[in-house]
Amino acid sequence: MDQIKVARSFIASDALAELIEREYDLGTVTCKMFSKMVRTQDNDHYQVKTADGTKYVARIYQFGEPMERAESDYLFEMDWLNFLKANDMPVSYPIARDDGGYLGSVNAPEGKRYYALFSFASGEALSLTDEEQLYRCGAEMARIHMVSNQYQSQYDRAIMDLENLVDKPVARIMSLWDESRADDLDIVLTAAAEAKEEILALLRNEESSEDSWGPIGGDFHNASVRFDKNGNPTFFNFDLCGYGWRSYDIATFLLNTGLMHKSTDLSEAFFAGYYSVRELSRNEHEAISPFLTIRRVWMTGSFTMDQGMVGHTFIASI
Repeated sequence: MDQIKVARSFIASDALAELIEREYDLGTVTCKMFSKMVRTQDNDHYQVKTADGTKYVARIYQFGEPMERAESDYLFEMDWLNFLKANDMPVSYPIARDDGGYLGSVNAPEGKRYYALFSFASGEALSLTDEEQLYRCGAEMARIHMVSNQYQSQYDRAIMDLENLVDKPVARIMSLWDESRADDLDIVLTAAAEAKEEILALLRNEESSEDSWGPIGGDFHNASVRFDKNGNPTFFNFDLCGYGWRSYDIATFLLNTGLMHKSTDLSEAFFAGYYSVRELSRNEHEAISPFLTIRRVWMTGSFTMDQGMVGHTFIASI
């Protein structure tokens, strides 16, 4: 019988536990896959627990094709998180393997998939009605931005420039969008073009600040920060990190949390926290609005697909 191509597989929890026991100095462990909506662009996460009850999170990265990832992209993430940890930033960090590295791989049916083990972020998710937590979240995001100005990586990582945030998603959308929804496509393309022009104009003005670009989280979300009982946050899930605009990082957080549609007191608490550490220049602040549009375009491109378990009609049919 011929070998058939597999789009996506899931690693059995007991097999992953055996792998972690071989590769990490943790003794006997148990693994349990986190509940999730199955999407081909999502990574797979497992709770790992040692015999003494210590918790970790194992991430099996998706097969490289959908996000155009290479080994160096994952190594960048590990290296940056270790840098942030060394600088006392409140982040979940990778756990070293027995060989001293932080990245492993398995031969899945669809191809090589990389994996890593991370510290566990305990506590409750950021409350979008708690001004104190939003203030602290903004301040810590700014601290991550500020300290990352000193980071230098030996690993290549796809950058979040306008080609990757706009041009490639638009090309993907155009290649898959159904002609019966041409009017909707025009709206997307017009919004993308206008937002891109706004950003280019802002980048060229005299108020462009040197630290407006640098390592960013790329996907800060209320669901990816936990506050412990003492009110201390831990940020996790940096799969979309890389070099980008700090304004884009802020816009992503605002869009992910929907803060623009809530009480202004809540968004002002977040910005007050951010400004307490790092003040945005005028053009950075003005860039947030078009970056909101660009983020929507990027997400539309990411969720528009012609294969996988969600099917070809998830956003646009071909």
